[in-house]
Amino acid sequence: MKNQVFTPLAIALTTIVLAVIWFCFAPGFMSYDSMVQYKTALNQYYTDSNPAIMSYVWHLCMYLVSGPQSLLMLHLALLAAGILIWYGNMPQRGWALLIPAMCLLPWVVNFAGVLWKDVGMAFALLVATGLLYTKTKNWRVAALGIPFIFYASAVRHNAILAIVPLIYYALRYFWPTRSVVQVAILSVLLSATLPLATSVLSYNVLHAERKHFETLTMGDEVAKIAFMTGENLMPWVKPEDNAACSPMPIQYERAMCFVRKGYDPSGSLFAGMPHTEAHALWKKTILEHPLPYLQIKGGAFLYFLRSPTLEPYYAWHPGIMGNELGIKLDNPKLAHLMQAYVEGCQVTPLAELFKPYSWLLLAIAMMVLGWRMPPSLEKTQILALNASALGYFLGYLASVPSADFRYIYWCIIATSLSIIIWLAARAGAHAGLAKH
Repeated sequence: MKNQVFTPLAIALTTIVLAVIWFCFAPGFMSYDSMVQYKTALNQYYTDSNPAIMSYVWHLCMYLVSGPQSLLMLHLALLAAGILIWYGNMPQRGWALLIPAMCLLPWVVNFAGVLWKDVGMAFALLVATGLLYTKTKNWRVAALGIPFIFYASAVRHNAILAIVPLIYYALRYFWPTRSVVQVAILSVLLSATLPLATSVLSYNVLHAERKHFETLTMGDEVAKIAFMTGENLMPWVKPEDNAACSPMPIQYERAMCFVRKGYDPSGSLFAGMPHTEAHALWKKTILEHPLPYLQIKGGAFLYFLRSPTLEPYYAWHPGIMGNELGIKLDNPKLAHLMQAYVEGCQVTPLAELFKPYSWLLLAIAMMVLGWRMPPSLEKTQILALNASALGYFLGYLASVPSADFRYIYWCIIATSLSIIIWLAARAGAHAGLAKH
């Protein structure tokens, strides 16, 4: 009887979530990157500056619905599927109603309607994890998650460190008799096929142009090391300009400083240099100055986490950037109300949940709580979700170009979902003890 009540209620709540996001964000909030990808989807000329596969999927979506809202509809379909699949995975259906409610939290709904790869990745992994860790332990159902895992890895290259733990715990779940070492090796090997498949599809099928976007980061790091060591590693950069820009804590801010001083509008200090020469200079600099290089990476990561004393950074995207295509918000008044809701929460004690460091600590805490649970599906789910979140955090030690809150969108969803699972499992255990 309870399921007969809870299931329609879950569907109704999910419908409300989708309606709120649609009416507040339609046709989808778009930043500069979003606009570039939309134009790429329209003209089908792909580059690797943005994920070509995302642009291609967007192009396919426009066969069904024209305009940028086609991608928003895909994202909402993924979100709905993820909510309902995870609802079905939880035996405590009353607690499972918190899953759609979770999507209206200000740090989740703030980006839910923005047409970014971070959002597509997060919603794809929400579906994939729901299919991997089912009550039925069905291989055929788990296999349905493969396309969603692939899409997540294709739209964000650093998603791979979030995916390895998911594959590891899935293999442990379905293959409990194998050793940890065997499963770990197999997880890494299977995960390694994802970037290979992405590369083949991007360059050999979609014929994406190689832009060598990585040289932007390389140029920034060489300039920063030159400033730290006092060496003249980039003669074309004026020492006084490097002295003014390099002290800034993160790559985006340094790049914008150099742009303002008249350097290439892309922000790259290696602009115009053959990529082979840029790679060689970067490699030589890093090998000769390993400690400053590690200091740059560590400092950027700590700045990305954001101190509790600093204001939340970029937790709301301001609608649709100006464009020549005439794309504008369908409901600007509702978008303004959503903005007031999100930004209003940032001036309360909830402001700390708009900073990455809070979610890093929460993911670690949930891993500890998960380890302390007796063997169960819920334990596997909690460990998998938070190991994935921590893996994704780890990826930003290698490169974090900006302090954007959106970069941990998957971490927020994964850890929030794990908290609901833990609460439900704990309530279920107490109910079982009470019956005895």
